[in-house]
Order: sequence, then structure tokens, then C-alpha cells
Amino acid sequence: MTQILTVAVCICNGVTLSDFVPPMEILSGTNMADMPVIGELLKGVPYKFAIDYVAPTKEPVHAMTPRLPTVNPTHTYNEITSKGVQYDIIWIPAGPLPDPVTGKDLTPVEQIDFIRKQAPGAKYIISVCGGSIQLAMAGLLEGKRATTNKAFFKFVVNITSKNIQWVPKARWVVDGNIWTSSGVAAGSDMALAFLEHLVGRKYAQVIRGSIEIPEVNSSEDDPFAEFHGLV
Repeated sequence: MTQILTVAVCICNGVTLSDFVPPMEILSGTNMADMPVIGELLKGVPYKFAIDYVAPTKEPVHAMTPRLPTVNPTHTYNEITSKGVQYDIIWIPAGPLPDPVTGKDLTPVEQIDFIRKQAPGAKYIISVCGGSIQLAMAGLLEGKRATTNKAFFKFVVNITSKNIQWVPKARWVVDGNIWTSSGVAAGSDMALAFLEHLVGRKYAQVIRGSIEIPEVNSSEDDPFAEFHGLV
């Protein structure tokens, strides 16, 4: 019987849309199992996804890049916390960039608190790009391997705990139930790898073929590490 996994996408003003919109389309591809044509190829898929977009308020969330579409949150952090809802998957895209002078994290406090509170009960905690900064600020990367956007890699290393093993060349890193990826497009590569981890290669390849994303040879090889002078 197909199970439903609940996903909380943690967003606020300054979010990077591509860190979660394509990945959520990838995950929710399994929700097409009841549709004509592609549904036949997904028959028997073990998981579908119920996705919420959680933010500090229900006001439209604005992207980091000006003049892009806004996102309407489905819930606020306070609503979810007050109801005692626990999500299976916490998905964390990059939020507002830290202060370039002080390195101070500008993510809303309630967002970091939500991530910290949800983490113990979550099956998976996943960040894309600078979302790993939020994981670090929540204390979830202590003693773990992780990666982040290679353009800001050195900056992220400098403002986060020295107990985190940042991996410069990885496209994405898995350490226990925490998945972290490099910048933006790497989030889609990781989402497909994560989907394969959950539902198996056969179903993940159906989704990959439907959206036409080439397969990455290795999670440990990000060409942008060299591009940005990290290796």
C-alpha cells in the first residue's frame, strides 16, 4: 500500500525558488501514479508526498532575486508548532544571504527554531545550497559532513561551527538522515538521488525520464568546486 510522506518546505523572504520548486516537482512526480500514461509506469510506487510551504507569516514570500513570482505559504511556523504537527521530511532551501560584513545570519528566528524542533522527529532533513547555513545555525551539522553552494563555500565555512566537516568537491552529501547539496541545480540532482533512495531506481528513473535531467556520475564530484577554486 502506498504511504504518504509529509514534507515541510521552510521558506521566508529572500528564498531561492529553484532550491525547492524543481525538487518538489521531482518528489511529487510519484503523485502522478493515478494519472493516465505515466501512471502505468509508476504502478506500485511505495510513497507519495503531501507538501506544505511553511513561513513566518501567510503573507506572500518574495524570492531573493527581484521580480520573480511570490509563494503563498500554506502554514506559519507558529501554527504548526502550536498544533504539534510533525513532518516526515524537512526541506530547507537557501534563505536570505547573511550580512556580508558581520556574517550574521538573517533567517527569521522562528524558522531556525522550527527546524531545530522538527529535527528529532523527522525521518529526513534536507538542505539545498545555502540552506545548510540554517542547519548549521540550528546545531544539526555538529560533527557531520555537509556541503553547500561552491560560490559561497569559503564564506559559509568561516561563519559556521568548526566542528562541521564541509566537503568542497561534493555535489551532495549524505550523513545519517541529513542530506545537503551544493548550489541550486544540485538540489534537483540530490532530489532524484533521494527519490531513488526512497522508492527504488525503477521509479526514480521514470521521473528522471519525464523531466529529462541527465544522471550525475557521482555525488562526490561537483565540477563547480574547481570552477570556484576550491580544489
